[in-house]
Amino acid sequence: MDKWSRGEQREMSRGSMFALMAAEECIQDAKLKGDVENTGVNIGMGIADLEMIHETASLISEGKSKRVTPYFVPRILTNMPAGYVSMKYGFNGGNMSSTTACATGASCIGDAATMVALGRIRRVIAGAVESCVNPIAVTGFNRLRALARGPTEDISRPFDKTREGFVLSEGGAVVLLERLEDAQARGAPIYAEVIGYGVSSDAHHLTSPHESGIGGELCMRRCLKDSKIEGSQVSYVNAHATSTPMGDRIEARSIASLCPQVATSSIKGHIGHCLAAAGSIETVATTLMLKHGLLIGNLNLKDTDVEEEVRLLASNEDWASEHSRKVALVNSFGFGGANVSVCLASFDF
Repeated sequence: MDKWSRGEQREMSRGSMFALMAAEECIQDAKLKGDVENTGVNIGMGIADLEMIHETASLISEGKSKRVTPYFVPRILTNMPAGYVSMKYGFNGGNMSSTTACATGASCIGDAATMVALGRIRRVIAGAVESCVNPIAVTGFNRLRALARGPTEDISRPFDKTREGFVLSEGGAVVLLERLEDAQARGAPIYAEVIGYGVSSDAHHLTSPHESGIGGELCMRRCLKDSKIEGSQVSYVNAHATSTPMGDRIEARSIASLCPQVATSSIKGHIGHCLAAAGSIETVATTLMLKHGLLIGNLNLKDTDVEEEVRLLASNEDWASEHSRKVALVNSFGFGGANVSVCLASFDF
């Protein structure tokens, strides 16, 4: 975090710093300059700065309220990462911040793509950030029995029969979504096309999906309908699969119901679970897979108990497709029953 002065670090949460770093890389890569009135931001964050809340509560309980930072409220607002990016670059096109727990990143990208497609805005920098690798969050997730246990490096093992929970991680990612002609006119690199977006709600449980897999199936089905394609045209699914016994199996059931035998993997074995940022990071990863024709396998998958008809990738492999374009689904599911699927297609024109 040497990029900012001590004063700026006191003002901003770590999540906001992630957003600014990701946005700067995105803007430079996209060769974006000017046109601030037609550029919007939709960057989400799921969990507030818990350590700042704890520190502030401790000061107040000790009668030291005058030592509470005046930046306390801005630092705990989950829309501030979007706010800081908008303010730094002067973007006037809209300052939005969706929050759907671990589906946040995919929600922000899907919502932004929809706005661009409808002509409501010219371009949007969209994605999500998360930073809550701290004792408070770890204790909370541990009490939910959601975390993997053990000191070994391979404890994040999506779809493996010995999986027992996820490994908490942090980070952020954003993408620039705009019309094809705008990107081409600027000579910007084009990585993929967003061709569909689907959402649903399990309406079932605070933290667990419905056993039938109906939530995941509905959002994928709606995404395919929005994309105007059949499940057979999808050649890869980037699964949400966080390495939990129930969640991975139920998601595999949902995938198999629409895209039987499709190549499937979760990159959480490689990087852990970034919560709200997971969907945007995995969208970027899938986009790069499309760009380079390479499928990333499930790290630490040795033996599976998943019986559903999906082809779980045990290692990396070249991406071969029977169709004219490579098509992928990115799934992101969140606490509260929020389900999101984004459909991406290779840009081969």
